[in-house]
Amino acid sequence: LPYDLENPSFVINLVSEDLKEISGLSPTDSAGIYLAVNDERGEIFFIDGAGGGTILRKVLFREKGDFEGVEMVGKCLYATKSNGDIFEIGCWDTDSPKIVEYKSPLKKTDDVEGLCYDVKRFALLLACKQNTDSAGLRRIFAFDLKSKQLSANPVYTIDPEAVNRLVPLDGDKNPYISPSGIAIHPKTGDVYVTSSAQKRLVVLDYQTGAIRFAVRLNKKLLPQPEGIAFDEEGNLYLSSEGKKGEGLVLKFDYKAPK
Repeated sequence: LPYDLENPSFVINLVSEDLKEISGLSPTDSAGIYLAVNDERGEIFFIDGAGGGTILRKVLFREKGDFEGVEMVGKCLYATKSNGDIFEIGCWDTDSPKIVEYKSPLKKTDDVEGLCYDVKRFALLLACKQNTDSAGLRRIFAFDLKSKQLSANPVYTIDPEAVNRLVPLDGDKNPYISPSGIAIHPKTGDVYVTSSAQKRLVVLDYQTGAIRFAVRLNKKLLPQPEGIAFDEEGNLYLSSEGKKGEGLVLKFDYKAPK
Protein backbone atom coordinates (compact mmCIF):
# COMPACT_ATOMS: atom_id res chain seq x y z
CA LEU A 1 0.00 0.00 0.00
CA PRO A 2 1.58 3.30 -1.06
CA TYR A 3 0.76 5.12 2.22
CA ASP A 4 2.05 5.21 5.77
CA LEU A 5 -1.29 5.13 7.54
CA GLU A 6 0.29 5.61 10.95
CA ASN A 7 1.75 9.01 10.08
CA PRO A 8 -0.53 11.61 8.50
CA SER A 9 1.24 14.63 7.04
CA PHE A 10 -1.40 16.88 8.59
CA VAL A 11 -4.58 16.66 10.64
CA ILE A 12 -7.49 19.11 10.48
CA ASN A 13 -9.80 19.42 13.46
CA LEU A 14 -13.14 20.60 12.12
CA VAL A 15 -14.35 22.81 14.93
CA SER A 16 -17.63 23.70 13.19
CA GLU A 17 -20.67 22.05 14.78
CA ASP A 18 -21.99 21.55 11.25
CA LEU A 19 -19.23 19.01 10.60
CA LYS A 20 -19.34 17.27 13.94
CA GLU A 21 -20.71 14.18 12.17
CA ILE A 22 -18.86 14.54 8.87
CA SER A 23 -19.81 11.80 6.46
CA GLY A 24 -18.88 12.13 2.77
CA LEU A 25 -15.68 13.73 1.46
CA SER A 26 -14.86 14.69 -2.12
CA PRO A 27 -12.33 16.75 -4.09
CA THR A 28 -13.47 19.74 -6.14
CA ASP A 29 -12.10 21.39 -9.27
CA SER A 30 -10.17 23.80 -7.00
CA ALA A 31 -6.96 22.44 -5.48
CA GLY A 32 -7.15 22.10 -1.71
CA ILE A 33 -10.92 22.62 -1.54
CA TYR A 34 -13.08 19.66 -0.54
CA LEU A 35 -16.76 18.88 -0.28
CA ALA A 36 -18.30 17.36 2.82
CA VAL A 37 -21.73 16.51 4.18
CA ASN A 38 -22.99 15.51 7.57
CA ASP A 39 -25.60 12.80 7.95
CA GLU A 40 -28.53 14.83 9.24
CA ARG A 41 -29.25 17.51 6.61
CA GLY A 42 -29.09 17.99 2.87
CA GLU A 43 -26.34 20.61 2.97
CA ILE A 44 -22.98 20.50 1.18
CA PHE A 45 -19.97 22.25 2.71
CA PHE A 46 -16.96 23.54 0.80
CA ILE A 47 -14.02 23.25 3.20
CA ASP A 48 -10.52 24.69 2.84
CA GLY A 49 -8.06 21.84 3.30
CA ALA A 50 -5.14 24.24 3.58
CA GLY A 51 -6.96 26.66 5.88
CA GLY A 52 -7.70 24.49 8.85
CA GLY A 53 -11.01 23.23 7.50
CA THR A 54 -12.62 26.66 7.23
CA ILE A 55 -16.08 26.44 5.66
CA LEU A 56 -15.98 28.57 2.51
CA ARG A 57 -19.52 27.96 1.24
CA LYS A 58 -22.69 26.08 2.13
CA VAL A 59 -25.16 24.73 -0.42
CA LEU A 60 -28.53 23.70 1.04
CA PHE A 61 -30.57 21.41 -1.20
CA ARG A 62 -32.85 19.52 1.23
CA GLU A 63 -33.78 20.34 4.82
CA LYS A 64 -33.87 16.82 6.23
CA GLY A 65 -32.47 13.44 5.28
CA ASP A 66 -29.78 10.89 6.01
CA PHE A 67 -27.14 12.01 3.49
CA GLU A 68 -23.98 9.94 3.31
CA GLY A 69 -22.02 10.84 0.17
CA VAL A 70 -21.13 13.87 -1.94
CA GLU A 71 -19.27 14.32 -5.22
CA MET A 72 -18.50 17.00 -7.80
CA VAL A 73 -18.69 16.08 -11.48
CA GLY A 74 -18.02 18.94 -13.87
CA LYS A 75 -20.38 21.78 -12.97
CA CYS A 76 -22.76 19.60 -10.95
CA LEU A 77 -22.80 18.43 -7.36
CA TYR A 78 -24.24 15.06 -6.41
CA ALA A 79 -25.32 13.72 -3.05
CA THR A 80 -26.82 10.41 -2.00
CA LYS A 81 -29.14 9.40 0.79
CA SER A 82 -28.73 6.15 2.67
CA ASN A 83 -31.64 4.66 0.68
CA GLY A 84 -29.72 5.19 -2.58
CA ASP A 85 -31.67 8.20 -3.88
CA ILE A 86 -29.39 10.62 -5.72
CA PHE A 87 -29.68 14.39 -5.79
CA GLU A 88 -28.19 16.38 -8.68
CA ILE A 89 -27.53 20.00 -7.77
CA GLY A 90 -26.89 22.34 -10.68
CA CYS A 91 -26.31 26.10 -10.58
CA TRP A 92 -25.19 25.58 -6.98
CA ASP A 93 -23.20 28.82 -7.00
CA THR A 94 -26.34 30.93 -7.55
CA ASP A 95 -29.26 31.88 -5.32
CA SER A 96 -31.48 29.36 -7.14
CA PRO A 97 -29.84 25.92 -7.35
CA LYS A 98 -31.51 23.49 -9.76
CA ILE A 99 -32.19 20.23 -7.94
CA VAL A 100 -33.20 16.94 -9.54
CA GLU A 101 -33.89 13.84 -7.45
CA TYR A 102 -33.40 10.35 -8.90
CA LYS A 103 -35.18 7.58 -7.03
CA SER A 104 -33.21 4.41 -6.45
CA PRO A 105 -34.36 0.78 -6.70
CA LEU A 106 -32.14 0.02 -3.71
CA LYS A 107 -33.73 -0.61 -0.34
CA LYS A 108 -33.20 1.13 2.97
CA THR A 109 -31.52 -2.06 4.22
CA ASP A 110 -28.84 -1.68 1.53
CA ASP A 111 -27.79 1.42 3.47
CA VAL A 112 -25.71 3.39 0.93
CA GLU A 113 -22.79 5.12 2.67
CA GLY A 114 -20.17 5.70 -0.02
CA LEU A 115 -20.26 7.78 -3.22
CA CYS A 116 -17.52 8.54 -5.76
CA TYR A 117 -17.06 9.52 -9.39
CA ASP A 118 -15.83 6.87 -11.84
CA VAL A 119 -14.46 8.77 -14.83
CA LYS A 120 -13.97 5.65 -16.99
CA ARG A 121 -17.57 4.55 -16.60
CA PHE A 122 -18.87 8.15 -16.46
CA ALA A 123 -20.82 7.00 -13.46
CA LEU A 124 -21.16 7.41 -9.73
CA LEU A 125 -20.25 4.40 -7.61
CA LEU A 126 -22.49 3.71 -4.62
CA ALA A 127 -21.09 1.51 -1.84
CA CYS A 128 -23.63 -0.27 0.35
CA LYS A 129 -23.01 -0.74 4.05
CA GLN A 130 -25.64 -3.50 4.47
CA ASN A 131 -25.93 -5.59 7.65
CA THR A 132 -22.73 -5.37 9.70
CA ASP A 133 -23.47 -8.76 11.31
CA SER A 134 -23.92 -10.57 7.99
CA ALA A 135 -21.16 -12.32 6.06
CA GLY A 136 -22.95 -11.61 2.77
CA LEU A 137 -21.13 -9.93 -0.08
CA ARG A 138 -20.83 -6.14 0.20
CA ARG A 139 -22.08 -4.57 -3.03
CA ILE A 140 -21.06 -1.54 -5.07
CA PHE A 141 -23.39 -0.27 -7.82
CA ALA A 142 -22.85 2.21 -10.66
CA PHE A 143 -25.23 5.09 -11.45
CA ASP A 144 -24.77 5.97 -15.13
CA LEU A 145 -24.61 9.75 -15.54
CA LYS A 146 -25.90 9.64 -19.13
CA SER A 147 -28.92 7.41 -18.68
CA LYS A 148 -29.41 8.37 -14.99
CA GLN A 149 -29.96 4.68 -14.27
CA LEU A 150 -28.48 2.44 -11.59
CA SER A 151 -26.83 -0.78 -12.72
CA ALA A 152 -29.07 -3.80 -12.19
CA ASN A 153 -26.15 -5.77 -10.78
CA PRO A 154 -23.23 -4.63 -8.63
CA VAL A 155 -20.07 -3.68 -10.51
CA TYR A 156 -17.96 -4.82 -7.54
CA THR A 157 -18.50 -7.08 -4.56
CA ILE A 158 -16.35 -7.54 -1.46
CA ASP A 159 -16.32 -10.77 0.53
CA PRO A 160 -16.09 -9.80 4.23
CA GLU A 161 -14.73 -13.21 5.13
CA ALA A 162 -11.90 -12.74 2.60
CA VAL A 163 -11.04 -9.45 4.32
CA ASN A 164 -10.99 -11.25 7.69
CA ARG A 165 -8.55 -13.79 6.29
CA LEU A 166 -6.23 -10.99 5.20
CA VAL A 167 -6.66 -8.97 8.42
CA PRO A 168 -7.58 -11.37 11.24
CA LEU A 169 -9.99 -10.25 13.93
CA ASP A 170 -8.27 -8.90 17.02
CA GLY A 171 -10.72 -7.63 19.59
CA ASP A 172 -12.86 -6.05 16.87
CA LYS A 173 -16.33 -4.95 17.92
CA ASN A 174 -17.82 -5.86 14.54
CA PRO A 175 -17.35 -9.28 12.92
CA TYR A 176 -17.37 -8.01 9.32
CA ILE A 177 -16.57 -4.92 7.29
CA SER A 178 -19.31 -2.61 6.05
CA PRO A 179 -18.34 0.07 3.50
CA SER A 180 -18.55 3.67 4.70
CA GLY A 181 -16.65 5.47 1.93
CA ILE A 182 -15.31 4.90 -1.59
CA ALA A 183 -12.88 6.68 -3.95
CA ILE A 184 -10.85 5.85 -7.06
CA HIS A 185 -7.11 6.48 -7.01
CA PRO A 186 -6.16 9.04 -9.70
CA LYS A 187 -2.82 7.40 -10.46
CA THR A 188 -3.40 3.64 -10.17
CA GLY A 189 -7.13 3.45 -10.84
CA ASP A 190 -7.58 1.18 -7.81
CA VAL A 191 -10.87 1.40 -5.91
CA TYR A 192 -10.39 2.31 -2.24
CA VAL A 193 -13.13 1.42 0.24
CA THR A 194 -13.19 2.42 3.90
CA SER A 195 -15.13 0.57 6.57
CA SER A 196 -16.00 2.29 9.83
CA ALA A 197 -16.94 -1.13 11.20
CA GLN A 198 -13.65 -2.88 12.05
CA LYS A 199 -11.70 0.26 10.98
CA ARG A 200 -10.50 -1.20 7.67
CA LEU A 201 -9.27 0.04 4.31
CA VAL A 202 -9.78 -2.35 1.38
CA VAL A 203 -8.29 -1.73 -2.07
CA LEU A 204 -9.79 -3.38 -5.17
CA ASP A 205 -8.33 -3.82 -8.63
CA TYR A 206 -10.39 -1.63 -10.97
CA GLN A 207 -10.67 -4.21 -13.77
CA THR A 208 -11.19 -7.43 -11.83
CA GLY A 209 -12.51 -6.29 -8.47
CA ALA A 210 -9.98 -8.54 -6.74
CA ILE A 211 -8.73 -7.39 -3.33
CA ARG A 212 -5.24 -5.93 -3.71
CA PHE A 213 -4.78 -4.73 -0.14
CA ALA A 214 -6.66 -4.91 3.15
CA VAL A 215 -5.32 -3.10 6.20
CA ARG A 216 -6.41 -2.08 9.67
CA LEU A 217 -6.82 1.64 10.32
CA ASN A 218 -5.58 3.13 13.58
CA LYS A 219 -8.70 3.86 15.64
CA LYS A 220 -6.80 6.40 17.71
CA LEU A 221 -6.19 8.45 14.57
CA LEU A 222 -9.52 7.64 12.93
CA PRO A 223 -12.17 6.86 15.56
CA GLN A 224 -14.92 6.54 12.94
CA PRO A 225 -13.55 6.61 9.36
CA GLU A 226 -16.30 7.68 6.98
CA GLY A 227 -15.17 9.76 4.00
CA ILE A 228 -12.30 9.19 1.59
CA ALA A 229 -10.86 11.31 -1.23
CA PHE A 230 -7.67 11.88 -3.24
CA ASP A 231 -6.04 14.96 -4.70
CA GLU A 232 -4.54 14.99 -8.20
CA GLU A 233 -1.12 13.94 -6.85
CA GLY A 234 -2.61 10.81 -5.29
CA ASN A 235 -2.42 12.01 -1.68
CA LEU A 236 -5.07 10.32 0.45
CA TYR A 237 -7.59 12.14 2.65
CA LEU A 238 -9.69 10.33 5.25
CA SER A 239 -12.44 11.94 7.32
CA SER A 240 -13.69 10.72 10.67
CA GLU A 241 -15.99 11.71 13.45
CA GLY A 242 -13.75 12.80 16.27
CA LYS A 243 -13.41 11.47 19.80
CA LYS A 244 -14.20 14.85 21.31
CA GLY A 245 -17.07 15.48 18.97
CA GLU A 246 -14.97 17.33 16.40
CA GLY A 247 -14.81 16.02 12.87
CA LEU A 248 -11.35 15.19 11.53
CA VAL A 249 -9.65 15.16 8.13
CA LEU A 250 -6.26 13.45 7.85
CA LYS A 251 -3.89 13.63 4.90
CA PHE A 252 -1.53 10.77 3.99
CA ASP A 253 1.16 11.44 1.40
CA TYR A 254 1.33 9.23 -1.69
CA LYS A 255 4.49 7.19 -2.05
CA ALA A 256 4.71 6.31 -5.72
CA PRO A 257 6.09 2.80 -6.46
CA LYS A 258 9.72 2.86 -7.59
